[in-house]
Amino acid sequence: MAPGDFGSLPGMETVQSFLEPGRRALASDGTLLPRDEQHRGSPGTALLVVDLEMSGPSPREHEVIDIGGVLASVGAGFPEEGSWGARVRPLHIGTANVGALKVAGYSARKWRDAVPLEEAFARLAELGGGATIAGWGIGSDMAFLAESARRTNTPWPFGDVAIDVQLIARRLLDRDEVDRFNLGHVADRLGIGRLGEHTALADAYATYDVLVKLAERAGLGGAP
Repeated sequence: MAPGDFGSLPGMETVQSFLEPGRRALASDGTLLPRDEQHRGSPGTALLVVDLEMSGPSPREHEVIDIGGVLASVGAGFPEEGSWGARVRPLHIGTANVGALKVAGYSARKWRDAVPLEEAFARLAELGGGATIAGWGIGSDMAFLAESARRTNTPWPFGDVAIDVQLIARRLLDRDEVDRFNLGHVADRLGIGRLGEHTALADAYATYDVLVKLAERAGLGGAP
């Protein structure tokens, strides 16, 4: 089945309605389109829930230094299909933002076995090629993913829309239940624990788990 054949599966219209508040259209190179230039691309039949850690805020100046993704089928319960993550070797650590490195937990020792960006991006595309990217507050992650495609001379390998899970959470959760919408706080309020050491893959899993919990709230849980 082609990624765009969303409406041909039973119940997919309901799942699409659940995802709609978080849907953001992409240009052909993976960059987010302005809200007044949205097209009607479909989320398709697979989501790749990603998280990136970067050496700073600027996609042109800074680098991806940690990347993780969780592949899930689009359907009741969003069943997990696979995952992958790795630390990415920075080429210009001298330009890094000290605060960003601290958030990522960067050290030369921890990054001793890091992989080149070309390998990391190829592995992510191998895991989720054609899938719809999803994430938490996806603006920065999408900018760095698009820049990674440019730096590696790779045509955009993912879908033509992205899903911001934070926007879905804002639609479904009341302020008396969640008073701020950062990932850690929402995950804690929904009873989701972090997966040990802070890594991009751990945050991708936290985002995926929040998505599954939100789907349960919307009556789209999987089989018991």
